[in-house]
Amino acid sequence: MNDELIAARVDRLPVSRFHRRLLLLISLPFFFDISDIFTFSYAAPALVKEWGLTISQIAMLTSAGFFGMFLGATFGGMLSDRIGRKRALIIFVTAYSVFSLANALAPGIPTLFVTRVLTGVGISSATAVVMAYIAEMFPAKTRGTWQGWALVIALAGIPITSWVARLVVPSGPDGWRWIFVWGALGIVFLAFIKHFPESPRWYARQGRMVEADETLKKIEAEVLRSVGHLPEPVMVAHPTEIRASWTAMFNGTYRKRTMTLWAIWMFQTLGFYGFQAWVPTLLVAHGITIVHSLTYITLINIGAVPGALIATFLSDRLERKYTIAGTAAVIAVFGLLYGLSFQPVLIVTFGFLVGMLIQTFAALCYAYTPEQYPTDIRNTGTGFAYGVGRLANVANSFIVAGIFLNFGYVWVFVYIAGAWVATAVVTLAFGAKTTGQRLEVINPIVPSLQGDALTGAQFKTSDH
Repeated sequence: MNDELIAARVDRLPVSRFHRRLLLLISLPFFFDISDIFTFSYAAPALVKEWGLTISQIAMLTSAGFFGMFLGATFGGMLSDRIGRKRALIIFVTAYSVFSLANALAPGIPTLFVTRVLTGVGISSATAVVMAYIAEMFPAKTRGTWQGWALVIALAGIPITSWVARLVVPSGPDGWRWIFVWGALGIVFLAFIKHFPESPRWYARQGRMVEADETLKKIEAEVLRSVGHLPEPVMVAHPTEIRASWTAMFNGTYRKRTMTLWAIWMFQTLGFYGFQAWVPTLLVAHGITIVHSLTYITLINIGAVPGALIATFLSDRLERKYTIAGTAAVIAVFGLLYGLSFQPVLIVTFGFLVGMLIQTFAALCYAYTPEQYPTDIRNTGTGFAYGVGRLANVANSFIVAGIFLNFGYVWVFVYIAGAWVATAVVTLAFGAKTTGQRLEVINPIVPSLQGDALTGAQFKTSDH
């Protein structure tokens, strides 16, 4: 028994009731992760009215959440690689649920600042674990599709949260507090945790082969009952793997991948949250009422689920590198058209298209990122990339506020479009090809002691 055989046994499993059940289970915390990311943007217009917050203070509180996301993704990913996917997810889901509730109880700006940071820590940590877990638990030929379906379910949280906000935020002076109570409901995931298996790949890389084998036997037995036959594992030769530390991210070809992923996540985060987090507040500042602003953003966010559905059809049919770059370029066009539109029908139409394709991009990027690191550092690498993007958005909040206050509404969307163009260019120029390949083939572990020359030789065919 070795980690190569463990990987082969995972990848040979046909689609079954087990995979569908696991998809629903992993999508539950993901649903509330996604929902809670947007809760502050829905509360912000009411806080402007009730607390008299300025655009700069909204920027500060928005940045607090993203700074927490940077901390959570960066260090939460490392913790997950150390203690396992299951234990880490229990900790992170509990954290973001508790601190989301604390947001609802905040008496003023200082407390809300702290609770936004801590909520961000839990949210991004859990999201990084979910991304890596799906990559490890679903077969190589279809893992992008499964990532897309997980996001379809999770993204239902955006329009649902929009409608919840539409109902509770205008209900009274403290109506905004209830949107954070909604975000805390992810805690129900813990009621189902006994049905959540640890990743056999993670067990194997820890040298815990007995537990890896026992976990896989239970999974295989369930799949066998569902489909009646299991194909033989297909072994694929790859270099002998020894344990890699987090510093392997910065050696040889992993260095190139890390820098590329960091750039992709930074630019897409500027574009993604420049749009999603600021549209409600900018619409109000542009002269549209809070009720109409929330109505527009609710209609716009209906596109979220169809956007992820598009990704389920694209992800494993075409090379993800190209679909990611193409989607980013189209988002840039529609985002610019949105900023140039002042009629309600055009605002909603172009906003819908941007909101839809942003989620197509997200599903593709969520599948793409964890594929590019070995199991030992998969969550660490994924978390760092995700976290660096969130760190960029700490400054982004002030940049958007500064552009709006000094240059106006339209230039905010010129800036957002530029971020999406940069995302497309970086992905197309430097991104690795990963679609349909076994994780262990894409990522033979080459620790720093083995040197950059060996790394470059082993990865030459994977990155071009």
